[in-house]
Amino acid sequence: MEILFNYYIILILRVLHVGGGIMWVGSAALYLLLLIPVARITQAAGAKFLRTLGPKFGAMMGLVTTVTVISGALLYARYAVGGLSFIWTSNAGIAFTIGAIAALGSYALGVGYFGKTSAKIAKLGAEMQSESGAPAPAQIAEMSRLQSSLQKAYWFDLGLLAIAALTMAIARYL
Repeated sequence: MEILFNYYIILILRVLHVGGGIMWVGSAALYLLLLIPVARITQAAGAKFLRTLGPKFGAMMGLVTTVTVISGALLYARYAVGGLSFIWTSNAGIAFTIGAIAALGSYALGVGYFGKTSAKIAKLGAEMQSESGAPAPAQIAEMSRLQSSLQKAYWFDLGLLAIAALTMAIARYL
């Protein structure tokens, strides 16, 4: 654990964590607040764009979020070496912990829900396009349900990320 107290290791971990956090929150906000609304307005072209972007975006976010979580866990472990009492005995510890819980909740959503639901949407969309004639009402209803559920999850995720970013930004000053 001594390596976690090396000045250069700490700097590298902080750059990875803060840089990754900026990309994570910024990408989530960009996707939810700009790309999805524009894709809806442009309809078929927007849907095609999101289908093309989705796998690349998901892979990039998987890497960014994993590096951010691991570097954050190592920075957190550095403080915990003396015992975990800092979590509930200092305002900074409480803020870092709240931020960590929010970020881990967002990470869990990404790993366990976003990719799987997006894959279901893509599969259903491909089925709807491959059939001759109009899609079945059941397919349209299922697509609407999946998209609505994913949209709500994106908003919840952005809220978690806002909590994580805000608490971690101010923790050192509490």
